[in-house]
Amino acid sequence: MKIIPCEEKVIVRHHSGGYREYRIPGILSVGDALLLVFEARNGEGEKNFGDWGDIDIIVLYLEEGKEPREVLRIGESALPADGTMRTYNNPVLIPDGNNTHLIYHKNYERVYIVTSRDGGKTWSDSREITDGYQEFPYEWNVSATGPGHGIQMGNGRLVVPVWLANGAVYEDGMRRKHAPSIAGSIYSDNHGISWHANALVPGVINANETSVAQLSDGRLLFNFRNMNEDKRRVLGLSSDGGKTFDAVWSSEDLRDPGCCSGLAACKGGVLFSNCDAEDKRINLSMKFSNNAGQSWMKVWDIDPSGGYSDIAVVDKRVYIFYERTDPDAGMISELVLKSGFLE
Repeated sequence: MKIIPCEEKVIVRHHSGGYREYRIPGILSVGDALLLVFEARNGEGEKNFGDWGDIDIIVLYLEEGKEPREVLRIGESALPADGTMRTYNNPVLIPDGNNTHLIYHKNYERVYIVTSRDGGKTWSDSREITDGYQEFPYEWNVSATGPGHGIQMGNGRLVVPVWLANGAVYEDGMRRKHAPSIAGSIYSDNHGISWHANALVPGVINANETSVAQLSDGRLLFNFRNMNEDKRRVLGLSSDGGKTFDAVWSSEDLRDPGCCSGLAACKGGVLFSNCDAEDKRINLSMKFSNNAGQSWMKVWDIDPSGGYSDIAVVDKRVYIFYERTDPDAGMISELVLKSGFLE
């Protein structure tokens, strides 16, 4: 397998559109279009609280040959006067037949879902689904999905990666540390009406941001960011839709500096994107596995820079939506969409 690059498009740049920085990209194919989701962040200098800052969520609708247009914005026009948090975080798009869902969190403690029934052009009001997270046998004070995208299995089940943390509280009494943490997934068997807890991955140090794909034999392949000393991605296989893990292992082929990655099924196997390094977010690349993640081969050198990424595969075309870093500014300079053809 190899990928022939064909197109690059900068979707948003920092300090544009009224925001300081754009982060946490996700992508999903819907009909003849793409949905792009990301966080829009504000707060300069001492007011830059990073993941806990003034954050909105934006969804763009992109058709071939056209400019992207905004179809959804989740957030508020200004910070609450009482100084309380208003962080909207970790958006994840999920396919569901003719429908599309978006799960997101507020302040890493309450979880909501919105649904589109027209291919992402319009969206429902939000509905809270935090109760599904209460089923996990883990005492958490931080909850998050993905990032990236969820999946619909061949049997119709919706599966969304999640991670939970039970972190120390900062002096402001609102922000919490994102470790110690653990990762797993939630699922729905009724088209997103109700959600339930799947298994949490055992034996991984601070497992957190996770991606998932369904293999051709029906099993789920999970890919976990973690803080294990070997600086490698941890993989997990499940043959029952995520309720248990058949195997969990560290992949020698997948170096990782501690960054969110992309994962998507394709003809003959599965594609994975991340920063191919141990200590810095550099060398964004894509790898392919045809043996359920047991071994990987590089098929695309995407960008010498890098950051969070997500993948969508449409027939023989693969898209990657990712963060490009400005090392001089110490921030994400652009969110970039690239595509290539699978051969």
